[in-house]
Amino acid sequence: MLTKILNSMKSVWPVFHRHNVHLKSFYTFTDYWNLWTTSIFILVLTALSPLCIVTIIHYQLIQKSVDSELNLRTERLTSNVKNSISFFMEERLDALIFTVNEMGYEQLTNNKKLADILKNLKLGFGGLTDLSTIDMNGRQIAYAGPYHLEGKNYKTQPWFLESLKKINFISEVFTGYRDVPHIIIAVKSVAPDGSFFILRATLDTERLIQKLSSYKTGDHADIFLVNHKGVLQTASTRHGKIFTRTNLTFPKNPGKSEVIIDTDMKTRMIISCHSFIFTNLAATPFILVVQKEKAGMMHTWQELRQNINWTVGISVVLIIFIITLASTSMVNKLYMLDETKAQAMLQMEQNQQLASIGQLAAGVAHEINNPLAVINQTAGYIKDLYSFKNEPLNSNEIVEEIDSILDAVDRCGTITQQLLGFVRQFDIKIKKISLQTMVTQVLNFHKKEAEYKGVNVTVSIPDNIPYMETDSGKFQQILVNLINNAFQAVEEGGCLDITGSQTNTKTIELVIKDTGCGIPEESLKKIYEPFFSTKKDQNGTGLGLSITYGLVKQLGGNISVQSTEGVGTCFIITLPVKIQEKGLI
Repeated sequence: MLTKILNSMKSVWPVFHRHNVHLKSFYTFTDYWNLWTTSIFILVLTALSPLCIVTIIHYQLIQKSVDSELNLRTERLTSNVKNSISFFMEERLDALIFTVNEMGYEQLTNNKKLADILKNLKLGFGGLTDLSTIDMNGRQIAYAGPYHLEGKNYKTQPWFLESLKKINFISEVFTGYRDVPHIIIAVKSVAPDGSFFILRATLDTERLIQKLSSYKTGDHADIFLVNHKGVLQTASTRHGKIFTRTNLTFPKNPGKSEVIIDTDMKTRMIISCHSFIFTNLAATPFILVVQKEKAGMMHTWQELRQNINWTVGISVVLIIFIITLASTSMVNKLYMLDETKAQAMLQMEQNQQLASIGQLAAGVAHEINNPLAVINQTAGYIKDLYSFKNEPLNSNEIVEEIDSILDAVDRCGTITQQLLGFVRQFDIKIKKISLQTMVTQVLNFHKKEAEYKGVNVTVSIPDNIPYMETDSGKFQQILVNLINNAFQAVEEGGCLDITGSQTNTKTIELVIKDTGCGIPEESLKKIYEPFFSTKKDQNGTGLGLSITYGLVKQLGGNISVQSTEGVGTCFIITLPVKIQEKGLI
């Protein structure tokens, strides 16, 4: 079981880090790590972009919907509280008007009768603290209540001065003679003598505060009253005690509630709604303010958002994990296929090198046959001298023949050393080489073929061309492949021109031009493709130019071709004077 798991993990574990330096030049992709990370990045970006966009849009829509719902709930709450407070004041003002209209002046100016009226009002409506009758001069004629206010004169009190101007009056919160915050409602009526009097009642402020508190939905809510100047008429958890001046702004339209979103001193988001309180009988100086901390109202939404975040986060991790596994598996398979191809290409290059050596060996065999024939003939002649002549041997003649044998042996040794030196060049080694020497060495193996076919070979390489610092084996293979192709293409009496020049301080150009059969125009774009050959009738493998192209690129150069069918072919190679070792494999 463990073995199966390990084998399955191999397919999703990166294996492309184990590069074989000898195969690197044959890989289709040179940087598999970059390919792997790029594929993961592109796939992750493609997969996550729609998810992120949809999530952001979803968040925005939900946020907009939640904000709208919060505003609507706050506005509805404000409306309900406003109606409740308005009804509370209007109901007691109605009771006071009813009392003035139904009770006679004598009863309203009698303390005992007034106490009975207050008792009945408390039983019927509640929310009243005391009741008093005041004449037009501000003198209190009768009083019923818990405070000792008998005989008080209110002619200088602001509320009294305001009540003189109106039939029905509701004051803002003030302390007055009792030194306790309270609200009064007053009704002006006419006495029997034609003068007017005021029936005043004090509202139960605690009951009003309780009514406001009953609408609070949690610690994040704050409901309070202010007057038109922004002074608190009831205590506020955010703005302080009663009579504290606030910096609140109020709606321009008194008849309509207005919801605004603001921040408090602690930079918390606050949803605030303001509404003017009024009754059908009298205007009031109060503005209702409902404020809610947005974070406290969004508890449910925050839980939902947290769940969405977890879901999206887990989805993102799974997507990245699956994409990483899939990309790793695909890049691994691509790498294994590429490695197999690279091994095949390396093997083909080695076979091509062996084929080149085989072709050169054929020329070497011809070269060696001549000195061997001389050795054989001379040795036979010396043997005949000893076998058939009775007179004394001429030592000078024997020495001369032996010298001929030694010369032939030296010639064979030179040819053999040339071949061995040529083969050793295939080892990977950067060294300084002479362009003219390298060309001459390769051409030496084609001398007999050139003489046999009557090919006119010309080499034009200036002596002042600098030595090249490059891989001699790869450069020699390039020359062998191109010169071999040239000799195979030219017919008897043809020409092969090899020209070298220095185009600039860093580049050398080599031109190999023949007057052979040429390459068809439709085949020029394919000549560097593996297994493409224009010499199928000559059993061509189609690998020579493909390998040559790769070798030129490995040496940091470029190769181009110009050819006309029936006229000839010209290969132009540009190579750096000094190769960069990091580009050499």
